[in-house]
Amino acid sequence: MKHFTKFYYFTSLLICFLFSGQYSYADGSKDLYPSGVGGNRAFMLSKKDPFGTTSDRSYPFVNLGVHYVYANVGESIAVASSAQGVGNGQIYITRPNGVVVQSVVGNTIGQIGGATANDRRANELSGPRIGYTPFNHIAAEEGIYKIEFVPTGGENSNTATQVDISANSGWSQATNSSLIAAWDVSVFPATTGTIPIKGRVYSNVFTFLINGGSALASSSKGFKAVYYVLTSDGYVYKVDNNGNNGVGFTSFVNNQGFTTKLSGVIEPSYKSMDKSFGFTVDELQDPRKQDAGTSVTHKMFYTIPNSDLPSTSTGAVPGGSTWLKNSRLAPKVENLDVEGVDGTIGQVSNKGGFIKFDANLPGRYTLIISSLKAIGDPLYFPARTIKGNAVLGTNSVRWDGKDGGPAGDGVASNPLPSGNVPAKLTVQLQGAEVHFPYIDMEINPDGIKLQLLKSDNITVESDVVYWDDSMVLGGQANQKSNPTTNLTGLPSASGTPNGHKWGSYTADNPGGSGNGGTGSYSFGNEKAMDTWTYVLGDQEERAIDISVKTADLEVVSITTPSVIVKIGDDIVYTVIARNNGPSDVLKAPFAFNVPTGFEIIEAPVPTSSCAAVEHDGAISTSKTSYTSKLDLANGCAITYVFKVRATSSANFGTMNVDATIMRPNDVTDPDATSTITPIVPPTDPYVEIDNNGFGGVSNNIKKSGVVTLVDKLTATKSIFGNPTSVAAGQTLIYQIVLANGSSVAKTGVTASDVLPATLTGATGISHGGTLTGQTINWTNLTVPANGTLTLSFSTTVV
Repeated sequence: MKHFTKFYYFTSLLICFLFSGQYSYADGSKDLYPSGVGGNRAFMLSKKDPFGTTSDRSYPFVNLGVHYVYANVGESIAVASSAQGVGNGQIYITRPNGVVVQSVVGNTIGQIGGATANDRRANELSGPRIGYTPFNHIAAEEGIYKIEFVPTGGENSNTATQVDISANSGWSQATNSSLIAAWDVSVFPATTGTIPIKGRVYSNVFTFLINGGSALASSSKGFKAVYYVLTSDGYVYKVDNNGNNGVGFTSFVNNQGFTTKLSGVIEPSYKSMDKSFGFTVDELQDPRKQDAGTSVTHKMFYTIPNSDLPSTSTGAVPGGSTWLKNSRLAPKVENLDVEGVDGTIGQVSNKGGFIKFDANLPGRYTLIISSLKAIGDPLYFPARTIKGNAVLGTNSVRWDGKDGGPAGDGVASNPLPSGNVPAKLTVQLQGAEVHFPYIDMEINPDGIKLQLLKSDNITVESDVVYWDDSMVLGGQANQKSNPTTNLTGLPSASGTPNGHKWGSYTADNPGGSGNGGTGSYSFGNEKAMDTWTYVLGDQEERAIDISVKTADLEVVSITTPSVIVKIGDDIVYTVIARNNGPSDVLKAPFAFNVPTGFEIIEAPVPTSSCAAVEHDGAISTSKTSYTSKLDLANGCAITYVFKVRATSSANFGTMNVDATIMRPNDVTDPDATSTITPIVPPTDPYVEIDNNGFGGVSNNIKKSGVVTLVDKLTATKSIFGNPTSVAAGQTLIYQIVLANGSSVAKTGVTASDVLPATLTGATGISHGGTLTGQTINWTNLTVPANGTLTLSFSTTVV
């Protein structure tokens, strides 16, 4: 249910009104409500902790009326409020060094007061040292001081009701409330005087309460305060609230509005939200906190920011330091280039790369990658658009290497065609971006007037605004914004006002619940409405040939004439590698590997029938690997002939060798490009293939296991005396020498010898051999390591 006692939290917007013919003596409520101002007075809500009730829907960012003021050593900071000296009303000043100075509770020093309502109004307009005695602090150090206003009801009062008070009339301060009627922060020069230094005071967030009910039915009772916004890049905006009314509402100014998280990155949503509280860190940067990353809360001033403000200052601010008055910069982009994900300048694979550029300020960028070829050309591609947040300095925008799709709608679709693709990079930076979210602003019938001022801070440069309320549900047809979405820009102050409008000046009608009625139940009730604008920089363009490399690299074959080998034998391998294109490649890593115990003893210069070039070919110190880098044109093959030797430390059995070829940086190999994240340059062909998305099937690795290393003994048979002829009945002595070339003794050896029919019988068989028929068998023999064993027997010639 809507409560008329609802609060307003006005984050990051401070208000300043230049009223013709009157000198302003303070930065505070008198600038919101100068003499002759129209509309009603909105009181400032001051509260340390949330209400814990439905009032939090109006005030998601409560604080103790926090203001910040910059001061130099010796200058006087004069602070006052209508709550000081009333109930628990008090003032806190936190120095840059963290020391807190407090006013005295119950003391009228620092009180904006008077005997009657009209006296209080008159004293407020007169300002400090004239209309009232401020709580004064002499700055002992240069920097930013934090000011907090404790209300009459104390830091956590839950009482907040507001009567119908004209902004130009006398007013009263409630004695037990969380609302403050009037407040002021002024800076005076070190020398004696009554003229303060204007434009030193700002706030990051405001919460307000203005009378609701019947007041919403009248245009003369809305919130008509004016303030100035200073952006981090030095621009100044003038904002006229122009009669809106949110009863209890919050407002602030930032550079992103409401946000959304896409692919792990927080981006502006450029949309209003269908709620007014419970914002997550992905939806909104808390305006009370320090700027983080690309999220910036702009500063709200009551008056034009003073030109003597430094660009940055330290002090009692979130994070200990903050930006202040920077030189006004026109958004500018320089040094456009393309770099592949693996670090190759000007070249990309199917993984894409990065568009790099330098920005002179943080802001929102629009990047377009477009073709310089006509439709129908093989190298033409539809334009791709990428948007995001730029930081000051060097930016690397991730690009997946894809075009904008067949419809040309800028949505990622197909990889760019292979080859040297003529393209144009276009980057435009928008700076001075300001978003004005209004939290729980029921009606805004005339639209806020938002004007970008030129460097003279007087002349209007632009008053164009944008909005998108399509996510806000509910609302009567005649209470919704019209149009609901405005992304092309409409003027907000010039000619017939076309600013962001919703609701109407009508009496309360609940219309069911939520924002389905009128008055305090209108379209903006318990919603978060965003209005934004920005300054566009010049487009930076660069024509560039983007080298898109795709090459199907292959190990065609590994062949050898050897089948069975033993220790000490040499094996010759012929290896052929080829680039099946379509792109040429430079320095593609190639390797030939043998198992431990084998040594590559020779790797002659490879041969090729095409323009193949080998770089850095070398046998490893372990002699188990040969590596090189190959330049291979499309269709080119290269042939290696390696000589490999089996050593005594080799394992017996099937010998497996392999040859690999891997894609260079920023080249796509269709079946040998890893899809794992995070993306890293190719260093291991097996990693690239195991994660290729095709189940590890690839032609980039070839293995061969046709060669077997056997662990066998050699046997040499001879006749003792080596006779040249023999006769029947003659006895012959045979010797069989078993030789073991291994460093390990062979045990359990068996041997056999078959006597031909021309010999009969066998006697004197050594080492326990036995004759069966015409066959002699030996068992359980031992042949020593690197030694021999001689078997012998005698037989007779038939």
